[in-house]
Amino acid sequence: MTAPEMYDDLPSRRRTLITVALLGCAFLAMLDGTVVGTALPRIVEQVGGGASWYVWLVTAYLLTSSVSVPVYGRFSDLHGRRRLLIGGLAVFLIGSTACGLSASMPALILSRAVQGVGAGALLTLGMALIRDLHPPSRPQGLIRMQTALAAMMVLGMIGGPILGGLLADHAGWRWAFWLNLPLGLAAAAVLTLALPDRRPAAPPSGRLDAAGIVLLTAGLALVLTGLSLKGNTATGRSWADPAVLGCLLTGLALLALLIPVERRAAVPVLPLRLFGRRTYTALLTAGFFFQVAALPVGIFLPLYFQHVRGYSATVSGLLLLPLLVGMTLGNRLTATAILRSGHVKPVLLTGAALLTAGTAAFFALGPATPFALTSVFLLAAGLGTGPAMGGLTIATQNCVPHADMGTATAGSALAKQIGGAFGLACAQTLIGHSPTAPTAPAIGSTIAWSGTVAGLLAVAALLLTRDISVPSPGISAVRRRVSTTA
Repeated sequence: MTAPEMYDDLPSRRRTLITVALLGCAFLAMLDGTVVGTALPRIVEQVGGGASWYVWLVTAYLLTSSVSVPVYGRFSDLHGRRRLLIGGLAVFLIGSTACGLSASMPALILSRAVQGVGAGALLTLGMALIRDLHPPSRPQGLIRMQTALAAMMVLGMIGGPILGGLLADHAGWRWAFWLNLPLGLAAAAVLTLALPDRRPAAPPSGRLDAAGIVLLTAGLALVLTGLSLKGNTATGRSWADPAVLGCLLTGLALLALLIPVERRAAVPVLPLRLFGRRTYTALLTAGFFFQVAALPVGIFLPLYFQHVRGYSATVSGLLLLPLLVGMTLGNRLTATAILRSGHVKPVLLTGAALLTAGTAAFFALGPATPFALTSVFLLAAGLGTGPAMGGLTIATQNCVPHADMGTATAGSALAKQIGGAFGLACAQTLIGHSPTAPTAPAIGSTIAWSGTVAGLLAVAALLLTRDISVPSPGISAVRRRVSTTA
């Protein structure tokens, strides 16, 4: 059964119901990555632990949700996505329940790690299934889904910290985890009852690639731990710090050992043949540098608004709205442009150029820069980031055979995760050169240098790709359908 035929028999209402459940899964995964941040002081007050402990409440979730992504992606290609997604959702809800019941910091950190293992399935397999349900041959649905996914990401980034603070102040921090249960159980019921179980026609034969799974997850975990330690401002570690350097070198060594293991594996967890495709490798590289360029904007502009301009955390969040509007609009325009033209490369190059220009503009940031001007900078950076949210995923999914689509989606997500951790670590190094509290020029130059260098490297990676033609029922038909959704 080919990709476009997998779910062609689904009635429209059933397809919509499943899609809403998948978007809900993605939203839960993104929300729980940010919801704990503003509640950390109240959590520490009630369960104990210092700064060295509670940083791991965030890191444990990010680590396990990241390293599980490639395993979920690969196994979904081999054995189908439905059971893995429902299983991942069950693990996520078990972890959420354990978080809500935790009475000590070690128990809470362990529960967050379990929650992250489940979250790795929600976003990756949710996106892969949305692509199965809404292929490019259904452009109207695909455009709507890209817009909805972008909105979910923005809501997760904005809503997580706000919701965490509100719950910690008025209902108790445990409700940040209890609220996952009704939403997750509703999504699980829909997926169990409405989503057909579609598996590959010819299941693979061969032993489980246990060695590959261990090397891949351990290597990624150590690399991400090293980058997290370097990016943590509370510890102020350097790149030469034994913990940082040790984690990075050991992790890279394990990933190097993975190569000969995967070459011999009958059914590898990481099919190296995909990296023989120049376009696939270049797209992963571009996604990595897109995230390196984009992340410092959202991290350091609040510092500028609060420490330099003297605004509250709430106001500084509102002042970031041009960035978030740009991201949502950029993602929507990306899907529309790709499906109208049938080509991906020009759209992605335009996004990388906008992101480079938008971040380079922050060289001009000063203590009295007009908000109208910073809003223009943020809007440009957001418009440039938009293509990386949906366009790169569309490109990656269309440059590999459908049998590898889950693996490709996972690779794209993982490259962005690692890029974000690396970008934050590099940005912390740049801004750390400031002898006092970060000044406007220090913040502006950190954003500008990170964004300009990484943006240009993203452009270079995209230039190495072959243009990908996205199948569509014809440009005129696409335009008619797009006009009905505008």
